[in-house]
Amino acid sequence: MRCLLVVEDGPSRRVGPSGVLIGRQRDCDIVATDPSVSRRHALIRLTPDGAEVVPLGRAPVEVNGKAFDRARPLADGDRLTLPGMTLIVEVQAQRPDASAAAPFRLERPRGGSFGISHSPFVVGGDASDDLIVKRWPARALHFHVVGGELFVEVHEGKATRNEVEVAGETLEPLVPGDTLVYRKETFVVAQPSSREATTMVGGIHPLPKRVTIEMLPRGGRVVFEMPDGDRPVFLADRRLDLVIALLRPPAGYKPGDFIPDDVVRTIVWPRNPGVSRPEINVLISRCRRDLVQAGLAGPRLIERAPGGGGTRFALAPDAEVVVES
Repeated sequence: MRCLLVVEDGPSRRVGPSGVLIGRQRDCDIVATDPSVSRRHALIRLTPDGAEVVPLGRAPVEVNGKAFDRARPLADGDRLTLPGMTLIVEVQAQRPDASAAAPFRLERPRGGSFGISHSPFVVGGDASDDLIVKRWPARALHFHVVGGELFVEVHEGKATRNEVEVAGETLEPLVPGDTLVYRKETFVVAQPSSREATTMVGGIHPLPKRVTIEMLPRGGRVVFEMPDGDRPVFLADRRLDLVIALLRPPAGYKPGDFIPDDVVRTIVWPRNPGVSRPEINVLISRCRRDLVQAGLAGPRLIERAPGGGGTRFALAPDAEVVVES
């Protein structure tokens, strides 16, 4: 997905993985000069389906002449209006490179082999899905390739991996040889022999060397410094609180430790200490998904303790965590 913000009668600004921050403060990506604009007024960020605007200041954001004070999806041609500035949104879906080598394949025992050439790779019954299976729901399965690993996300219905049901709201890791069954269709995960050495499964997973957290009114931008480059991501509200709880835990714990659920509850839900373990698991799954969309192996970075009860964020030895207000 490619998104541009076009200043009326002016230049364009591409929306990258960390989004585009608009406001009066000088370190914003687009700086507005009108004094009625908030210091941090709005964030435009990419989503799996396109782009959205997240209001950050007290004043609402106008899209096509209508004011919004909550996150709103953006479509191609939308007009985003701030005092003294109009931005035209251009959203385009980029065609995957058909010549790109597929790091994983889905092999159908009854015939057919299908390369997962891009991420996310969507399988379902809609004509716009990457692999179309008749009578399946639209966008039923999403396959994500991140850091040499493959994960599957079930969006509707039930699927099994090696005869074990895949839990909802999760990113399930898959390795070559796994059997995935959904609605009487069976796929076996395979990997071309020339690519076998690239997989991280069973090997050493790259971990962040430095994490920089930039606090925003309704969440924050987090930049993970990885061995192959920076990976920025926007995390909203409680998802950011969860990451902070794991990366900047209270006294008695250090980053990389398993932080008990009771400690996480007091930080993420200070007014609701009775939050259940399933609710914590759902928040973890959503945060992992945000990381995957930024090109990070979320399920490998945010780990649950065996049997539950604690969570940790995996970091490289001597990694640095910086929080900027």
